[in-house]
Amino acid sequence: MATNIFESLKSEFSDEIIGQLGKFVGEDSSKTKSALSPVFAALLGGLASKSSTTQGSTDIINMITEGGFGADTLKGLSNAFAGGDATKNLLQVGTSFLSRIFGDKVSQVVDWICSSSRVGKSSASSLLGLVVPAVLGFLGKEVKGSNLSASGLTNLLSGQADFLKNAAPAGLAGVLGLSNLADLSKSDFSEVVANSVQKKSSIWKWLLPLLIIAAIVLLLLRMCSVSPVEKAAEKAGKVSEMLGKYLMVKLPNGVEINVPEFGVEKKLIAFIEDKSRPVDKKTWFSFDRLEFEKGSAKLKPSSMEQLKNIAEIMKAYPQVTLKIGGYTDNTGAADVNLKLSQQRAANTMDEIIKSGIDAKRLEAEGYGEQYPVADNATEEGRAKNRRIDILVTGK
Repeated sequence: MATNIFESLKSEFSDEIIGQLGKFVGEDSSKTKSALSPVFAALLGGLASKSSTTQGSTDIINMITEGGFGADTLKGLSNAFAGGDATKNLLQVGTSFLSRIFGDKVSQVVDWICSSSRVGKSSASSLLGLVVPAVLGFLGKEVKGSNLSASGLTNLLSGQADFLKNAAPAGLAGVLGLSNLADLSKSDFSEVVANSVQKKSSIWKWLLPLLIIAAIVLLLLRMCSVSPVEKAAEKAGKVSEMLGKYLMVKLPNGVEINVPEFGVEKKLIAFIEDKSRPVDKKTWFSFDRLEFEKGSAKLKPSSMEQLKNIAEIMKAYPQVTLKIGGYTDNTGAADVNLKLSQQRAANTMDEIIKSGIDAKRLEAEGYGEQYPVADNATEEGRAKNRRIDILVTGK
């Protein structure tokens, strides 16, 4: 009998955990609970759809491995969702996987969660990111406990179609780009593997299983080597350590924003309020939590929190105008780098405008590999040079 992952996940989220999540995203427990069902359904549907191909199923296993997700992830949910830096770090980690699960449909999924529950868009987005580690943790537990290969994971996820048809709110199939949820049970993975094996010589009848077993052993050894929640938050934790603790900052219009004590938001506010510091063309501030898809101008969902904070600051100081500058390292052709920097600066500006800021108060310019702030001879230096900066042009 197929495992009903949807119901299993619901059982992992106690009233205490739901209350913790609600407190973190700013919703009461009843609204948070109502949003979890569409969140579970969306993530399972997205993963099932992704696993219908060999590449997709393999990438899911890679996500599990990269995050170190497994049984211990589920056991640690209460502590992980208790608030503070641990929860912020986990949110950043979970959000970073959303584009790999849903592709370019993340915003549509968030909108669907809002329409299927009673929570706001920001809360829906945060809940979606926070629940990703739990879902991947459950799958990691199944991969380890049942020695699942990529094809086994495909079978597990495609078997969720009937459960989702009964449990998911209306409209999920359309959001995922499917004609109906029954399509989730259709996979080309097993057929491809079966045809491939039949066409090979007899040596593959024993060699292929050995290769699969070896891959599983390597996966399990890697999963067991580090505490799952710690590994999931390791990368984000390093950023958090540099930026300091998150604080609620009250703006002049009464709006409160959640920002790190050493983040660009605090620096920008201090400059705006300091009457002794005039506007000039040299005082730039670097965004510290913006992320783009590799080699692309597409912003990752994890960038949205900081962009919304900048928009709130501009609303609170209506006289302020800003310029967004884009920069790259010196890898590759200079003209390509210049174009990419301009696109990234423009996309950053456009996201701020979408939050309700008059376009006349913003401008964007790309500088390519000009004005490096670190040595391009090292990877660390090149990473610092790939940046988006803010210049206050009026206050």
